This record gives sequence, C-alpha cells and structure tokens, in this order.
Amino acid sequence: MARTRRTRLKLCTIQPEGGRVDASPRRSGDDVATSERVDNVRLRPLRNSPQRPRAAVERFKLWQTGRTLRVAFLDGQASVQSKVEAIAKEWEAVANLRLQFVTSGPSEIRISFAEEGFSWSTVGTDALTVPRSQPTMNYGWLEPTTALKEYQRVVRHEFGHALGMIHEHQNPAARGKIPWDKPKVYAYYAEQGWTKDDVDFNLFQLYDENATNFTDFDPTSIMQYAVPEQLTIGDYSIGWNTELSEFDGSFMRSQYPGGSSGTVELDVGGARYESDLSVGGEVDTYHFEAATTATYIMTTRGPTDTVLTLHGPDDPGAIFAWNDDRGRGLNARIVRKLPAGSYWLSVHHARPGGTGSYTIGVTRRRS
Repeated sequence: MARTRRTRLKLCTIQPEGGRVDASPRRSGDDVATSERVDNVRLRPLRNSPQRPRAAVERFKLWQTGRTLRVAFLDGQASVQSKVEAIAKEWEAVANLRLQFVTSGPSEIRISFAEEGFSWSTVGTDALTVPRSQPTMNYGWLEPTTALKEYQRVVRHEFGHALGMIHEHQNPAARGKIPWDKPKVYAYYAEQGWTKDDVDFNLFQLYDENATNFTDFDPTSIMQYAVPEQLTIGDYSIGWNTELSEFDGSFMRSQYPGGSSGTVELDVGGARYESDLSVGGEVDTYHFEAATTATYIMTTRGPTDTVLTLHGPDDPGAIFAWNDDRGRGLNARIVRKLPAGSYWLSVHHARPGGTGSYTIGVTRRRS
C-alpha cells in the first residue's frame, strides 16, 4: 500500500457491532519515523530495469530494540487507565522493549479516550511525528464496566500497531486467502458509516511486500479483524481474536530480539558470524569499528541471495554503499575505502519473503 511510505497512519480496530475508522492519513516526514533503527531505512535492488540495477529505499517503522517507550495518558478514568496499562505491558513478554507509564514529562506514546466510537493507533515510530500535545492512540469505547475480553482484544491490538504491526488481513501473504464478497462488504460497512474508500483502505488494500516485514497469513493473529461469514463467499469466517497468537509472539521476537541490542558486533579480521534470515522480510544488523582509514571488504557467504547495505560513518541512518550479487554466487560484497569511525551493516534477502542461512565478515585490505 503505497501510502504507508510517506504518511503517518492511524490504524484502527473496530467494535463488534461496527464503527467508523478515520482513514485519512496525514502528511509527515519519513526521516523522523525511520531514523530510529539502522534497518528502518535500507536499499534494495530494482532488478527489472533495462539498465544497470538501481536501488530503492525501503522504509519501516520499528523502534530500536531494547528501547524504553514512555507512555502517558492524556485523559480518562483511573480505573480504565489501570486496565489498559496492565494489558499493554503483556507485549514486554514477546518484544524486547519496555513500556514505562509516566505521569509527566515527554512520552513517545500518548493515550486518549476523548474520540468516542473510534479506537486507533499510529504505527510504530510514526508516533514520533505527532505533536507532543496530541494523542498517538485512542480508545473510544472502553468504560469501567466494559468486559475484560473487550479490553484485551482492543488494547492488545492497538499496542500491536504502536510497536509496528499492521492489520493481518492486509499482510502481503493474505492475498487470495479471504474470499471476500465485496458488494456485501461495502454494503455492510456503509451501514456503519464507512465510505468505499474506508473499506478499501482498511480491508482490501494489501501492503507492499517490499516495504513490510511479514510471515504467512495468520487468521488467529490479534491484528486480524473478525470476518463474518455473511461477508464472504462460501462458509469462510474468522472470529474475534482476543489473544496474541503463537505467530504474533514468534514474529515480534524476531523483530525485537532478546538482549540489550538487536545489533551484533563484528571484529574486523575476526571469525565470520553465522546467521540466518528465518522470517520473510527479516533484517539482520551488524556494527564494526574502522580503527584507521583503509580499504575494508565486507562479504556474505552461503546459499542465500543476500543484499548488503553499509551505513555510516558514525551515523546509522546514512547509507554509504550497498550491493546485491558481487560476491560468490548470490552473495553480496562491498569493497570501500572508509575513514576511521563506526559503521553498520544490514542484511536482508533479495526476494521478499525469502529466508536462508549465511555468514558475514569484515576484513581490512593490506596496503
């Protein structure tokens, strides 16, 4: 979905009886939202060009692994706030992030209950583009008497968005998996106040697989809307999911791996590091120090078609060089004269959704 690359999205959940979503994304700067992690901005080859392969920038909205995200309530009743906080912190068990609820000072995630009938969240680091006085998340129908299952459903869902997850039915792997009866879907949601564009934007449009980290379609995901049988062809349906699925957990662990950092340190001239791309869209990130100005050789090896991007010096958001197939076989190789400083390498599969093992190493060319 092209709009995800240059807009700040508010993605919503819906009430079981329906409810309209604000599907009007607002303009913002991508640089703010994607500079959080080195692998949020990287290059991929455009292979269909009749000329020499070029590169395109892929943009993601993931937080830095191991980060503490400050969360503040802008309004709402204390009893509702406490329930939201308890459920939100469940995400700490599957993602290497900490949610710190604060009562004053700056915050990355700001929760309001003021917009009645609408529950939504910005996606990942898009929250950084929202003015500090405005909410990045809203719960429009939670009350002290709301059932616990509904709290779990909507809070788990919206904090999934806040950590960078998209709607599961818009996962690129969901193509052709839900047999929508589109005329009935449009008619059903029109009764809830949705326009045709709202339905297309929130149900039918799939994300660009080159700009999304994703796994196989998971109808049990907390990020999946319910799909009533009357809106599909045949007897297909999906119920209201209230729990994080097994794949929700494993996927977010891969995006926010354990330890204080998701970045692996490489020793120049040291042993090669063995790794694998185990999830479609996964990016592995490495760091090394160039102690002196010299020519450095960075390579991947193995059976996997890897793309290698070099970032720096001293700035993980700056792209210095990239390569696809100049190494052995389908591997990548970058040879550059580098000034002394800190550098980062990111590795991803050349094919969207591709997986496989590889090794990576950095050496310095002898003068």
